[in-house]
This record gives sequence, C-alpha cells and structure tokens, in this order.
Amino acid sequence: MNDPISLKSLPWLLKILAAIVGAIFALTLSGDIDTQGRIKITPGVIMKFAFSVSISLYGGSAFIEYYELGMYSHMAQGFVMLIFAVFGMLCIGIVYQAVQLMKGKSLAEIVLEVRETFRSIFK
Repeated sequence: MNDPISLKSLPWLLKILAAIVGAIFALTLSGDIDTQGRIKITPGVIMKFAFSVSISLYGGSAFIEYYELGMYSHMAQGFVMLIFAVFGMLCIGIVYQAVQLMKGKSLAEIVLEVRETFRSIFK
C-alpha cells in the first residue's frame, strides 16, 4: 500500500493532465507555438507554461471548492482546470496585446496574429 502511484492518486493525475493540455493550448494562443506546431523553448516559454499550469491547478481547485463542484466526476473537474489554464493565459495574452498596441503595433497586425493562432489550433 505504500507504492508511490496508487489508485488514490489517479484523479489528480487526470486533473494534472488536463492542466498540461490547457497550458499547451494557452501557449498556442499566446503565439509561442507557431502555425506549424513548432515551439522554441526559452525561459519565457517555460515560465508561461508553469504559470498556466499553476493557474489551472490553484484557480481550478479554488473554483471547484468555492462552487462546491466536488460531487461531479473527476473528468468534469479536469475540464474546469483545463478551462482555467486556457482562459487564465488568454487574459495574460490580452494584456500582452494591449502592451503591443501601446508600443506601436497596429490593430490590424494584432488581429491577424490572433486569427492565425486560432487557425493553427483548429487545423
């Protein structure tokens, strides 16, 4: 019974998997994963990934606890965490785009960048 991976840890593994998938979607939305699916690993990308996973785990857990969603299945809770990972980084992406607008990038360039990102997700 003292094995490191038991059936009791399986629900958390599912939630962590959902957080990682959400973080990958968030990296695609932020433009770190390009339209061909390539990624250049930099300290900034690693920080974004870690930040997205932590938003997912902590924010999703707090949301589940606050709204008393613990009675739902682990997959439903994993979906909540996936949504927190994607939309948490999406909010960060919106702030990034606002900063780019203030630096002189045109709105058309930003819209084109966002459109290409969505095309790469649903390709």
